[in-house]
Amino acid sequence: MSAAVVIGAGCIGRGFVGPLFVAAGWHVTFLDIDAPLVDALARDGSYVQITVSTDESVRTVVGPVSAVDDGRDPEAAVAALVMADVACTAVGGGNLAAIAPLIAATVTQRVAQHRPPLNVLLCENVHHAATVMRGLLEPLLSAEELDQVGLLETSIDRTIPVVEEAIRVADPSIIYVDPCRPLPFDVASVRGPGFDVPGVVGDPSVPFAFFGERKLYVHNLGHALTAYLGEREGLDLIADAIAIPDVLRIVRAVMVESATALASAYTQPIAPLVALVDDLLDRFADRTLPDTIARVGRDPIRKTSPGDRFVGPYRLALRQGLSAALLSFAVAVGADALRRHEGWTTGEIRTHLGLDDLVPTELDLLDAQVALLAETTDLTGQFELIERYWER
Repeated sequence: MSAAVVIGAGCIGRGFVGPLFVAAGWHVTFLDIDAPLVDALARDGSYVQITVSTDESVRTVVGPVSAVDDGRDPEAAVAALVMADVACTAVGGGNLAAIAPLIAATVTQRVAQHRPPLNVLLCENVHHAATVMRGLLEPLLSAEELDQVGLLETSIDRTIPVVEEAIRVADPSIIYVDPCRPLPFDVASVRGPGFDVPGVVGDPSVPFAFFGERKLYVHNLGHALTAYLGEREGLDLIADAIAIPDVLRIVRAVMVESATALASAYTQPIAPLVALVDDLLDRFADRTLPDTIARVGRDPIRKTSPGDRFVGPYRLALRQGLSAALLSFAVAVGADALRRHEGWTTGEIRTHLGLDDLVPTELDLLDAQVALLAETTDLTGQFELIERYWER
């Protein structure tokens, strides 16, 4: 039986990646430092996954699986990784540095034992995750050893709602998910023999950057924009925010404008991207997946940084010579979130966004959008600003 090791038994590890490998007939070992969760997985050898949607709820037992507490037993964790055919990380971008020594120790042992290269699926919501991970491994490995690691970026497109505390206490391993979707990965970065797992898909004809930016510039952008607009209305749930007609109207328009820029930059058809936008909006509105505005909107400093979900697609549209009036509004909403969350001044926000090189017309529109957001939650004036921009 082929073996996969998933570092991180949280929402993505247990709710998305693990089940794909189990369904393909692989044995999955989870590494985690959550002792109650690890103990439950190790004891039962399986866990319950509840797939929820507006149509039905489906209960699935995912197994066989095993689990190791890599904090309590790092040697067992390395041993599992040494024998793995594929590894995956699902720990969150902020925790990659903590697991780099574990991966480095594994690679050193695999090289010494003449094992094949280790391919690591980086299932993280981090732009350029492979570059980040390589930078963490370079001080720990020789050039020869580093060449024995395939760092494969992925694009996570699945919603994992938070399990209620009472349910989690009763069963630490249970997980709720929305219906499964494919996991695109960077097949061009595979080292040594590849692997064939249904649902884990690589398309060598399309640069993987397209899939990474599609997730960040369409999904993540629309999600965060909905959160910040809902927050301004005093709401708690994403579904409540997207139910406001003006919010739905402008979020969809922003996502389509971003999708148009992506299609232009990567010479991809626009129709599938627009279909993705509408699918995502349906998921935002799904009340069986009660995602919170607080979760989606956290960390506005990172989300408004120059290469991230607000400024990144805005600059992409401008580079493609396309209209960016709606994306300018999204940047303004991100700036407003910095003002509200961080108490930053206009000067501090401008420096952070890194947009001082824009032409005066673009800066004037952005300034007007930011100023209007500070005055009112009513979006009517924003639509009027955008219409005047298009008429210029």
